[in-house]
Amino acid sequence: MGESSPRSDASTHNRTNDPRWQLALRIAASSSLGRSRLMVDFLLYVVDRHINDRSDEITEQQIGVLVFGRPEGYDTNEDNIVRSYARNLRKRIEEYFAKEGAEESLLLEIPRGGYAPIFSSKPAAGSLASSEPVEASYADKPLILNKDEAANTSDSPDNPTVEKQAEQKVEQHSERSFFSGTATGWLHKVAEAVRRRSASVALATGLILGVLVSSLFPKTWLKRIMASPAEIASKNLWSQLFSSKSDTFIVPSDDGLIIMQRLTERPVPLASYLNGSYRNQIRTDSDPGAAELLKLGGRRYTSVVDLDLASRLAQLSEVVPQRMVIRFARDLRMDDLRDGNAILIGSIEANPWIELFQPQLNFRFSIHADNDQPSGIVNVHPRPNEGLIYGTPGQDHTYGLIAYLPNLNSTGHVLIVAGLNTAGTQAAEAFLLTPSLMDPTLQRARLPGGGFQPFELLIGAGAVAANASAPQIVLERIGPS
Repeated sequence: MGESSPRSDASTHNRTNDPRWQLALRIAASSSLGRSRLMVDFLLYVVDRHINDRSDEITEQQIGVLVFGRPEGYDTNEDNIVRSYARNLRKRIEEYFAKEGAEESLLLEIPRGGYAPIFSSKPAAGSLASSEPVEASYADKPLILNKDEAANTSDSPDNPTVEKQAEQKVEQHSERSFFSGTATGWLHKVAEAVRRRSASVALATGLILGVLVSSLFPKTWLKRIMASPAEIASKNLWSQLFSSKSDTFIVPSDDGLIIMQRLTERPVPLASYLNGSYRNQIRTDSDPGAAELLKLGGRRYTSVVDLDLASRLAQLSEVVPQRMVIRFARDLRMDDLRDGNAILIGSIEANPWIELFQPQLNFRFSIHADNDQPSGIVNVHPRPNEGLIYGTPGQDHTYGLIAYLPNLNSTGHVLIVAGLNTAGTQAAEAFLLTPSLMDPTLQRARLPGGGFQPFELLIGAGAVAANASAPQIVLERIGPS
């Protein structure tokens, strides 16, 4: 799943009271930016990256993907949306400082030829410009009056105090605001209203702004603009598997089946599993325990490891809840794999549906009940220095498989997350849910127009007490086998 990095969480916390971020919020809430949500997103994205020393991510390509929803690798020469919005944003920022932000002491500029913002202090009258940022936040600054207004400090009716003049200026400005009824308008009006009070309520300003910013810019949006390239690639993968147009079936393993197979030493092919005949082929007359085996084959057991993966998948922001279906392997139907998306979990013994896709795989499960033939994951077309079969004769190592394939009708996708045993499946799951580990493969498998080629990953890991540790990629295949 797509998990937010510690870096992202720390940057969100540290920027809250940064005067540069506060200035960006005021510009975003101003009438100068109008009702353009995309322009607000553009501004906050570049300022966030600049504040958190991630200016290398302020590129036309990244802005196009994260702010304007363009697919990864889109052609910026043919699609100039970023450049077009940048020109308008520069004009709106200039307009802000000429009107509503005329009293700002900190200036923001997005120079032509780039998108990284530059902050500087507003020069005092008769002095040179300073490049030092202003540390006081917006809430800590009193409203600045002109020289004539500041000179009037008596309390007579004809000469109101500076504080009263400030209130009059705020009221006059509020009357000119045309944002009434919009979300950004509320942000602007609340900030102006709080400024009527003394400096003792500066903390309240920050709290109110924080609450409103959280409502205006949801957490999922903030996570998206602060996502690393690896997290973006991972999110794109999940976007392929979860769609509002078709169901996505999460299919955990049938562990009752695997126990039954081990006890009877008879494999259960997919055809027998589908029609249920495997439960009728046990000879009850010669085996006193056959009745119990029949009961075992009819019960619904699954692995905690598989359920943990299903739970974590359900929390992904790319999931469409009404389209995600968790279905026990025995209840799945062939039609579900023809047009829908699916995530098949477990080994071929515990989830016979994987057998359907074995012909498309280079890394295939080969399980034998007797010890005369080794069980493992077969490398059908080995390359130089690669092994033919990867198995676990001992208990100290295991293997798992991650495979991304088209569904039966090539109208959707199937993701196989499987292992030779529970530890092997756990290793594959841990690798899959770690964006930094998956990123190299996803970058190589990425298609120009978005989406990914089919790929297979053979994962190896140490196995300690049926638990996997430190999953690592052993072999990789990209493209159809």
